[in-house]
Amino acid sequence: MAILTGKADVVNSIPSYNAKFEEWIQWHKDLKSNFGKKIANSLWMKAWKIRGNSSANTNELRSYMEKQGIKFDKSAWDSVVDMGDNITDAFGTAFQVTKFVGIGLAVIVVGGVGMIVFNLAKSPAKNIGVAARAFVTKGK
Repeated sequence: MAILTGKADVVNSIPSYNAKFEEWIQWHKDLKSNFGKKIANSLWMKAWKIRGNSSANTNELRSYMEKQGIKFDKSAWDSVVDMGDNITDAFGTAFQVTKFVGIGLAVIVVGGVGMIVFNLAKSPAKNIGVAARAFVTKGK
């Protein structure tokens, strides 16, 4: 009986009308872990139709629910917002890649300079002579 009581508690913990999208996502996850995806989706949709609100209907909620197999009827504005969020995510990813490439290049440059300094410090007379011969032209 305790197992059924626990499941009933999950079902009865429907987010309130003023709930944020995170609460709706968490409630779906709780339903899914107790009943499986198919029943969770069905219960979630019934509750959303009764208590869902426009402030919780965010790109994050729509994306999560679409991954669970639930598609929202989107207004034109929701589509524009989702497209904008997708573009921003793409720029964020591009900036992250650029940041890591920049860090990698900086490590390579610093490592190369470090090797040059190390070699100069190891045998300065020999290396200065090699450098001088490389840059000084020989007269005829």
